[in-house]
Amino acid sequence: MTAKELESKAWRLITLAKVAVNKTRRKVLIQEAFDLITRASALRQLDLNSEELNGHSSIGEQSYRMRLSSWDGATLWLYLYAESRADAMWAANTLAGACSDCFEDYDLWDGTNHLLSAETKLSSFFFPESAEEVSTASQQSLLDREETLLRSHVSVAHSRKLLEATAALRNRLARHGN
Repeated sequence: MTAKELESKAWRLITLAKVAVNKTRRKVLIQEAFDLITRASALRQLDLNSEELNGHSSIGEQSYRMRLSSWDGATLWLYLYAESRADAMWAANTLAGACSDCFEDYDLWDGTNHLLSAETKLSSFFFPESAEEVSTASQQSLLDREETLLRSHVSVAHSRKLLEATAALRNRLARHGN
């Protein structure tokens, strides 16, 4: 099974858990979904490790997992690279805002630690526009991720908000000598 198929099955289980009346059944369904997401993550991590071996990752940065999801069950999993947990939270929040016209909520993980969960439309309320406090490497990594999304074949590639956010971050980094 591919990572995408595992995630799709996990979302079906989560949907079933939402309507389950029996608490024990709900708990079992959620645990199964979590196990599937963990397996999908492991598959993606194998892909990520092979990319790192080929020189696609910066030394000194850590990988965080981000999930964007919409009301219809569409889910997009991303790896964010950041120099610190605070930078990762800023990056997730910034990307969530840029994708808010396609996705309703997002989550961020550091390994198995769940760091953040929020609605994308509220992303500007959680973190002020504090890019000055975020490392240039983390900002550049976010810009790279945004540009990758714009070149992708997923629906968010056509997002006006994402296009505008990417241009703004690109300009900001250019002004600050990067």
